[in-house]
Amino acid sequence: MSARSILALIYTIDLLEKEQGMDCAPVLARHGLDRNKLDPSSEIGRDRELLIFTELLPQVDDPLLGFRMGSSFGFAGYGQLAMLFMTSETAFQGFQFGVKYQALTYLYGELALVPGETTTALELHPIPLPPEVSRTLIDRDMVGTFKLINDIQTQLNLSLKPVEVWMPYPRPAEAQVFEDYFGCPVLYDQPYCKALISNEDMAIRLPGYNKMAQDMYRDQCDAMLARREAPSDHLADRVCAYLNLFARTFPSAEQVAQAFSIPERSFRRQLSKEGRPFQGIMDKVREEKAKRYLADSDRSVAEIAELLGYSESAAFVRAFERWTGVTPARHRKGINN
Repeated sequence: MSARSILALIYTIDLLEKEQGMDCAPVLARHGLDRNKLDPSSEIGRDRELLIFTELLPQVDDPLLGFRMGSSFGFAGYGQLAMLFMTSETAFQGFQFGVKYQALTYLYGELALVPGETTTALELHPIPLPPEVSRTLIDRDMVGTFKLINDIQTQLNLSLKPVEVWMPYPRPAEAQVFEDYFGCPVLYDQPYCKALISNEDMAIRLPGYNKMAQDMYRDQCDAMLARREAPSDHLADRVCAYLNLFARTFPSAEQVAQAFSIPERSFRRQLSKEGRPFQGIMDKVREEKAKRYLADSDRSVAEIAELLGYSESAAFVRAFERWTGVTPARHRKGINN
């Protein structure tokens, strides 16, 4: 996964500490970060940030946490990318820049712009996310995206709203909050996130258009993109850390490659070059998880099999024997003796 600004993590920590009274320092310390020494100008790997969120966010019992996180994103936090949006010729061009330079945002998904006869769809296809943080981060990304759009509109004295928004989870009790925020109907249980915007609004010429300034900001964004997307020498370790976030349902190699923004063939080739093919990493993750689960005597073998994504206990037992040379029951007995 590419690096990104650490500002989204800082915004979240501030929110959790000030509004929820949480002490985030211990979790940050486990990931090698000092709460008091976070540099707003620094960067963090997306996989490392996701690991931290997976530890922090489930501690908060607030269905609107993602909404609050997205609302906390500051306009200035997008740096040169925000200025590129401001100097766009039309709203449509601004959205095109958003798609092209999406790696410079805080999103956990892939943006696409799909023009239609009367409306244009801004689609966000979330990457596979652990279920305990999935809705929170989806809400954060959709609300955060429109927080940026609204901030730009305020600067340019505009008032554009989507005509319809999609969310990929069941309708929540808090649905009215989202309809009020987006200013349009919100449909739930959809296959991905989407905002439909009228083509008339997309064609509006923006008052901040400046070709010379736009070219300068594009060059700066290109330089940032090239630096952040430099390939990692430790892809296998990053894949291992990412897979450790999941239980019950694990992503496929294709889905993980998508999450890391790497073509699947290149993804498999790099892992093989490191001597750690995808299936081997998956087996190792499951083995280590199984050993941790077996250390908990309250969990049955059937429950552990389910947590590891096996539909039958027998398949898990065979796999564990292949990994360790002993059955799960014998391994547990050895721990307890």
